[in-house]
Amino acid sequence: MKIFNTDSLNIADLKNTVQDYLTSLYSNSKNIYKSSSPFGQILNVINEYFKLLMLYLEDAVTENNILTANKQNSIHGLSRISGHNPTRALSAQGNIKIKISKSILGEISASYITIADGSRIKCLDNNQTYFIQLGNALENIKISLADDNYISLKVIQGELETQRVIATGGPIQSYNITSKSSIEHEMVSVLVNGELYENVNSLYDMIKDENQCIVLTGIGGGIDIYFGNENFGTMPKEGSTITVQYVKTSGVSGNIISNSSNINWKWLDAGYTNIGEEVDLNKAIITEMDKPLLLGANSESLELTKLIAPHMSRSFVLANPDNYIKLLSRFNYSYVDAYTLWNDEYINDDNVVYLFLLPDINSRLDVNVDYFTTNISNFKLSDFEKEAIIKYINNTGSQIMGTEVAIVDPIIKKYILNIFIRTFDTYDAVQIYNDITTKMTEYFLQIKRRDRIPKSDLIAIIEAIPGIDSVNVTFLSEENETAITNGSYSKTTIYVDGLTGAQTSKTNTTILSPGEDPNLGLDDFGDIIIGLNEVPVIRGDWNDRYGNYIEDGIYTDKMSSINISVKDVIKETSAIRKMNIKKNNL
Repeated sequence: MKIFNTDSLNIADLKNTVQDYLTSLYSNSKNIYKSSSPFGQILNVINEYFKLLMLYLEDAVTENNILTANKQNSIHGLSRISGHNPTRALSAQGNIKIKISKSILGEISASYITIADGSRIKCLDNNQTYFIQLGNALENIKISLADDNYISLKVIQGELETQRVIATGGPIQSYNITSKSSIEHEMVSVLVNGELYENVNSLYDMIKDENQCIVLTGIGGGIDIYFGNENFGTMPKEGSTITVQYVKTSGVSGNIISNSSNINWKWLDAGYTNIGEEVDLNKAIITEMDKPLLLGANSESLELTKLIAPHMSRSFVLANPDNYIKLLSRFNYSYVDAYTLWNDEYINDDNVVYLFLLPDINSRLDVNVDYFTTNISNFKLSDFEKEAIIKYINNTGSQIMGTEVAIVDPIIKKYILNIFIRTFDTYDAVQIYNDITTKMTEYFLQIKRRDRIPKSDLIAIIEAIPGIDSVNVTFLSEENETAITNGSYSKTTIYVDGLTGAQTSKTNTTILSPGEDPNLGLDDFGDIIIGLNEVPVIRGDWNDRYGNYIEDGIYTDKMSSINISVKDVIKETSAIRKMNIKKNNL
C-alpha cells in the first residue's frame, strides 16, 4: 500500500504520515494509538536512529574536508595526507653567561666546579624553566675557580622527559607518545636499545638497513613515531626497548626579548667540585643574560593548519616566497610576508628573498604599558632576532642553492587620531573617554590588515560605546605634515646585492608647489594607506605644519597621539532611546 507522498520526503512529514496511518489502523481495530503503543515505540526508535544517521553523515561530510573540518584529529589527519606535519610548540633558545662568584672563593677548597649538561635553571621573572645544552657530546663543563671571565652557555626553555615502549616487531611499527605538556617540535630523540635513530620526513627517505624513523605530530595529540619495513629503514625486533626523549615546552611564554642583566635566575640543579662536593650554583656563580631567548612559539593553530596544508609541497624545499611564509608562520609573529623583486630594474637582487616580519606587540608589553606608550623599538625585530631567524632558515637545509635571504626593517609611519563626538547628557564624560581609549588600544593591538586602516572601523567601534550619539574621526600623518613644512618629500628604496650582501639605496625627491597638500599616507577617504614594508602607528613626538608639537602618549590637556573632542552634549529623550534600540536591532 502506498502511504507516502514522494513530493515531500523530510523526516517530519514521513513520521506524521506513518502516525496517521497507524492511528487509522488502531481505530479500525477499536484501539487508541499512543506513543507508548508497541508500534508507537518502534516508530520513535526508528525516528531517533534516522536522526543520528543523518547527523553522522553530515559530520562525516564536514570532517572529510579540511576547509570545513572542526575536530583536531580530522584536521591533523587530513593535513598528514597532504604531506604537512602540523608544527608543535617550539622552545625559546638563547645564551646566558656565568662566572665564578668571588664571595665563595674562601669557602671552597677545590680547583674547579663542574656543571652537568642538561642542568636546569629557572627565570624568576617569567617563572619558566630552562636547561643548558653543551653540545658536542659534552657531559659537563668545568669552571676554574681561578678564572674571572664569563663563559657563555646555550639554554633552551623546557624540561627534558623520557618515555619507553617495547617494540612489537614487524613492519611499519607505530607508537603514540603523549604528555601533559606540549612536546617540542624539533628536539625529539628516538633510541632503540640505546642506539640513536635518525629522524627523516617520510618512508621513502629511509635507506634500507639504516637506523631511521619518522616523528610526526600525533593526529590525536602528542607525537606519532613510525619505523620502517624490509625495504625501507629497519624494523626494531620484538622485545626491543624504544626510548623517546623530548622536551616539554611552554612555547612563546619562554621568550625573553631583553638581554638585560636585571633578569633574575635560580639554578634548580647543583654543581660539583673536582673532589665530589655538592655546590649550590646560586651562591657559587654569577648568572646573567648573554643573548635573548628567542623563537619560542605555540603550537600551530588549527586555522593555520587548514590554511597551509592544501598548499603543502612534499619536496620540503624553500623554493618561493610562499614556502618561507609557511615556514615562519609557526613563530607567532603578528604578520609574516616574503617577496622577491626579480621583475624590477635592479637585477643584482633577483636571487634575494625579502622577509618582512612584525612582532606580536602584545607579548612585548611591560606592566603598566600599552600600545600608545610602549617603546617604538618593539614594533621591529632586534638584531638578535634577525640573526636567530637567518640561522634557523639555514639549519633547515631546505634553501635552494644560490638563494639569499634578507630581513627588511619595518618603516615606521606615525599618525595621530582625532576623534570628534556628540554625547548624551545621561552618561559620564570620563567613562566615555576611558572606554574610547580602551577600545582604540584593543583595535590597534589586534589589527592584521596590510592594505589600509579604514576610518569606518573606528567610527563603528566608538559609536557602539554607551553614551555616544555621533562620531567622526580623522588621521593626521607625520610624513605629510613634514613634507608640507619642508616643501618637499623623498622616497628611498633599499636593495640587497644577492652576491655580496651589500645594500644599495635609491632616493627620489619630489618638490611641492606653494600651498600643495600631497596627502601622504592617506587616501581620498582619509583612511591610512599601508605601503610596502610600512607599519603605521598612532604615536606623537613630532610637529604639524603649524609648528605645534604633538606629545607621544594620550593627554587631555594638549595635542597627543589620540585627541578626543566633545563637540556637543544633547539630552537623551525616550524617542532617541527607542530609535537607538531599533538601530541596534538592524
